[in-house]
Amino acid sequence: MIEGRIKHLDLANRSALIVESNGNEVTVQFALRANVEIIEPETVGLMGGSLEDLEEGFEVEIEVASLNEDGSIICDSIACVS
Repeated sequence: MIEGRIKHLDLANRSALIVESNGNEVTVQFALRANVEIIEPETVGLMGGSLEDLEEGFEVEIEVASLNEDGSIICDSIACVS
C-alpha cells in the first residue's frame, strides 16, 4: 500500500503523481476498473466514486496491483482519506 497526497492528477491519461510523507514521488496508472472510494461529507465514511471525484491535494491510500517496467505503479484501488 502507498499512502500520500495527490500532487498532480491527469484524468485523460488515467494517472496521478503521488507524494509520500517522506517526499518520494510515485507515478500511478489507474486500471480501467479501478475501485475509487471517497469520503462522504455528512458521515465522513467512504463511499464509491470515480476518478473524476479525486482532486489534487487529497490524501489517499493506494493498493498496488503491479509495477510497470518504468517503475510506475498500476493501481486497482484508491481511497481518499482526507
